Amino acid sequence: MSVLLETSGCLLGDGCARTETAKQPAIAPRKKILDLTISTLAAANDCESGICARLIERKNDYFAPYKSLMKHPRFLLVALGLVSSIALAYEVPSIAPKPLKETQDLTQVQAHADAAKRNTPADLSPVVPDDWIKQIQDLAVKNSHRESMPVEHCTFIFKKDGTLAKIDMVIPTNATRTPNTAYQNHNVCSVEFDAKKGGKLKLSDEKKVEGPDLREIFGINQLPLICQELISLRKFQQAFATNGLKYTLEADVILAPDEKSWVWQVAPSEEQRPNVIYAMYYYPITGELRSTSIDNAKVKQKVEAAAKTAGFHIIWVKTMDDR
Repeated sequence: MSVLLETSGCLLGDGCARTETAKQPAIAPRKKILDLTISTLAAANDCESGICARLIERKNDYFAPYKSLMKHPRFLLVALGLVSSIALAYEVPSIAPKPLKETQDLTQVQAHADAAKRNTPADLSPVVPDDWIKQIQDLAVKNSHRESMPVEHCTFIFKKDGTLAKIDMVIPTNATRTPNTAYQNHNVCSVEFDAKKGGKLKLSDEKKVEGPDLREIFGINQLPLICQELISLRKFQQAFATNGLKYTLEADVILAPDEKSWVWQVAPSEEQRPNVIYAMYYYPITGELRSTSIDNAKVKQKVEAAAKTAGFHIIWVKTMDDR
């Protein structure tokens, strides 16, 4: 697996290297794509050094069919670009994930519930309507054959006023987890919402997608709690706008570092030029918002003010790994 990860990093550059927590799984192409990538790199570079030398140890038998590419360097550059884009098609976790029932601590989940009750007054309007939550849960019950009916991907994007712009949710449906290799498919049902495309909740029944199962973040029965935590994040989005931070925020539910529950990765949803605000991690149980320091002093001050308004305790950490 390390070879696969090195391949995607080499092709796409440091800009595509993701941390384990940010968009968590690392990228790995299928066999045919990998074979073509290896052959292209071998033709374009000295295969005795760098990544080619590492790849040859594992895939040297596949070079023969592609030796003719060496005679056409212009074609090699086109092929390399094509392979780079195709390699992004799906993801493989760098460490084999465990089933939710083996990792989640119900005591921690209860701590989430207690914190949400403290932080969200009952009279506040929900971010996600109750009938939408029920429709999503019914979709999972209808399609998922797995214990706990876990969710493997869950993203919300706000508008500047704190209302929802997008929802993207993926629920695996296979009864058992797939092996954690690049040569797998797994079945999912999915949920989408895009305010710019009619503003209706789109529920898609079971279908096959490329790649193995991803991490199991939370059970579908815990979705109401997830949506309750969104109320605090909505307040953070609104505080962003109030303090002159003209960004819409994307909130991704990810596994906590100890995998006993979940945390939120929060960052501007659109590309920044220059990149000023990096991904922040919100821990609902403690109310902590962890982030690496922001170089722009004015922006940093505004983020601190927004966090205070939302009731978050911001902690500046030295490195991304400390978040």
